[in-house]
Amino acid sequence: MKKFILLVILFIGLYFAARIGMVWDRPNSDLTSRVSIEIPKGAPLSEIAEILSDKDLIRDAWVFTLFARWNGLASEFQAGEFVIQRNLTFAEIADVLQHGKGEEIKITIPEGYTIAQIDDLLAKRSLIQEGEFTKCANFCEFSFSVPSLEGYMYPSTYFVNPKTFSVRSFISRLYNTFQVQIAPLQNDIAESGKTLNQLVIMASMIERETITEEEMPVVSGILWKRIREGMQLGVDATTRYELNDWKRPLYTEDFEKDSPYNTRRNYGLPPTAISNPSLPAFKAALFPQNTEYYYYLHDMTGQVHYARDLDGHVQNKEKYLY
Repeated sequence: MKKFILLVILFIGLYFAARIGMVWDRPNSDLTSRVSIEIPKGAPLSEIAEILSDKDLIRDAWVFTLFARWNGLASEFQAGEFVIQRNLTFAEIADVLQHGKGEEIKITIPEGYTIAQIDDLLAKRSLIQEGEFTKCANFCEFSFSVPSLEGYMYPSTYFVNPKTFSVRSFISRLYNTFQVQIAPLQNDIAESGKTLNQLVIMASMIERETITEEEMPVVSGILWKRIREGMQLGVDATTRYELNDWKRPLYTEDFEKDSPYNTRRNYGLPPTAISNPSLPAFKAALFPQNTEYYYYLHDMTGQVHYARDLDGHVQNKEKYLY
């Protein structure tokens, strides 16, 4: 019996020794991709280890907990958001969690943001001086050429190094990401009968005029139909873009200006995109849904309501807006 117990203890010891040896000082993986994590304030070591494990940054939460306790780090990790490569050792991960958020930070550009809004976002993150992004978008020279960069800055999450951040390089990166996203659609774009810029402009309006992805193809169909049949688009978001104000109510005088962005007065597309659209919005512009509708509006809850004619649209206004 004693020999059996000793064998069991030996096997248990070998098991844990092997388990520790496999991960204690070895890189987590060969992958160099980065992961964003958030450590809650006051999170215990066990919770931090589980967060790292759930994000595939460590292979063994129990051994990491043991590592941290062995090195006196149980209460040394900071709270906050961190960007961590997948190929780090326990010691390297512990260093990031102790001494800051790493060299890179995460920047998320929301879908539908304009160049001006991206500028404001980057300035608030202390990556640029206010106005620097907008100025470069208008005046910097690039290896590519488009009528306007508005609409071609792909909204997504990016990891950047504040120490080496370059506005010009970041703009190129956003543009190149856009090109990568639409690359599988090149044949459809060529066969659509529309230019890429026309599709980008339409997608930018769809992004701002809809709330859900399900609405996008329907609204796209309505807007393309209005253009086809010689109707004004009547997209209020184009006026908001010119005002650079997306929150305050719009008034009658806002629509009386003789402006190329006033789609209540002018016919056809505005001169540039009015936002930087998502891929679903671009696909909706490319693949509009043909319906019997000519009008749409959203009620106070965000629900969309369509109408076949102006009388129906007026009734929807009276029913859902007043």
